[in-house]
Amino acid sequence: MISPEEFQNLDAEEQAKVFLKSKLAEKGELLLLSHQPERLAASLSREELYLVTRQVDLEERSAIIRYASLPQLFFIADIECWEKDRMNYGGFARWLETLQKADERKCLAWLVEMDYETVVSGFKGLVRVIKAEREYPSDELLGDKPYFTLDDCYYICGEEDSLDSIKRAFELLIENHRGRYAAVLEGIIDEMDDILEEEALHNREARLLDRGFPDSDSAHRIYRPLSMKEFEAFPRKNLNPAKTEDEDEKSVEQKAPNYLVLWTTDNFFLDEVLLLFKEDPPGVYERIQEEMAWIANKIISCEGIDFSSEERVRHGAERARRFTSIGLEILSGGQLIRAKQWMTERWLENIFRLAATRLLEIRDAAHRIVQSYWEKSSDDFLQFLMSPYEFILRGLLLPVPEQYDSSVSDHPHQLRDFKTLGEVERAQLAVRQFERIHAWLRKQFPNLFRELCAEMKVKPEEIRLSTLLGTLFASFVLRGKIDPAPLSPKELDSFFRKAFELRGKRYYLMAALKEKFLGLFPSRDERELLTPLWGLVFQEMEDELGGIQAGSTPDLRYIQSLRTSHNGARGKKKNVRH
Repeated sequence: MISPEEFQNLDAEEQAKVFLKSKLAEKGELLLLSHQPERLAASLSREELYLVTRQVDLEERSAIIRYASLPQLFFIADIECWEKDRMNYGGFARWLETLQKADERKCLAWLVEMDYETVVSGFKGLVRVIKAEREYPSDELLGDKPYFTLDDCYYICGEEDSLDSIKRAFELLIENHRGRYAAVLEGIIDEMDDILEEEALHNREARLLDRGFPDSDSAHRIYRPLSMKEFEAFPRKNLNPAKTEDEDEKSVEQKAPNYLVLWTTDNFFLDEVLLLFKEDPPGVYERIQEEMAWIANKIISCEGIDFSSEERVRHGAERARRFTSIGLEILSGGQLIRAKQWMTERWLENIFRLAATRLLEIRDAAHRIVQSYWEKSSDDFLQFLMSPYEFILRGLLLPVPEQYDSSVSDHPHQLRDFKTLGEVERAQLAVRQFERIHAWLRKQFPNLFRELCAEMKVKPEEIRLSTLLGTLFASFVLRGKIDPAPLSPKELDSFFRKAFELRGKRYYLMAALKEKFLGLFPSRDERELLTPLWGLVFQEMEDELGGIQAGSTPDLRYIQSLRTSHNGARGKKKNVRH
């Protein structure tokens, strides 16, 4: 970050350039140090200005808001004074205090220009108003709460901690706009609370929709599956729309958030494509960024337009970039020129939806495994899996699937959004592996999963896929047929001597036995699909048994890669199929 002294020594143009490229956390301080703070505030979108003010204390926040435009103030109030679809009265009171500390002219302008329903609804949650000509404001009627009157007509009482800012708000109105003053007070007395708040919410939703923030139900449509047939049938963008002066003015007012660029840390396929737009006529790249911002705003809206932290907004921006990038990979086959053509002709939201559709198809396939084999218990299913598949499938079962990444430290299950088509294809492969292995196991042992579900209720920690598959391999080595029953000490010792060979200082499974076993899957495609899964099973056995000293017998108590009479819940043999 540039030092305050260095920034102050720059001219206004250079300050604007530095400000544009600075992090949101730095913009508040830079704005207050600048030669033209109004210009820098105007360069921020409404969303960005709100996030900048979230980073600072009340004094600095008020100083920044002093330079905000009225539309920016409307947006901040729409976030600050609401909690999802309910008015936040504490937030309303804090907003009044912030405006008054910033500039009382701003406070007055907001009180007059903000819609009547929002202003009245906010005050109704904070004060009670008694009109003298209707009922005498006796001490009994006013109660113990402090109150004030500015005209001996309306008596306003409320909580002491917010009454000073409320009083000053009404003083500004009575001094400058008596009509609004009376209308607000009459509204507090006469308006029905629920009806008024519902209308205020409607007004708020209309303003936010103008910024690309629909209501939560509408926002979730961005995840609605989109087939390629539907994608092709959707109307294309106008390639070279001519802008009118009105549209130019609106585009300035509807400034797209710049945080899509500021928060870019990873380089995606999307970024390579965007570089190709740098040589295009002015405005083309900016419109692409506007589309991206609208996608991000819809994602944020799915969580109730929660701007409570930069991280929540960052997640929306990152998911917009990541899914759009994956969608471009799907359409273009990784060819940059083709991808640019798709971005030019097709709406980015639909490209985003293609990626989301692919992920939702993978999620649905994972859920079908749970429903078909695990009595709809995803907990049992995940407990059954071995690492890393347990973590991979946990992410894929989420409403919007996520990728397991062992390097992620800020998520309890080390999950994050998918970034590339390659990651999506690997996730799809993992689900296909489990679809196939489950189908194969049921074909061999029709009652197996019913029994496993029952056992999971008693000893879930002892039932794992790798243990079961390892036991099938061991029984094949011992008897030439697969059997899920636990191994006795004698069988375990016999299996070790038949299946392992000493290489150097460790024992390893014989390659010929592994190849012979995989021959149970007659299809080449099936073997290729399942080989990585069996490879993990074989690796677990080698890790556990490979270090046994020559001539020693494996100890049942410490064996986890095979079902044994020590760790196996079943003691009798099962009917098997060859």
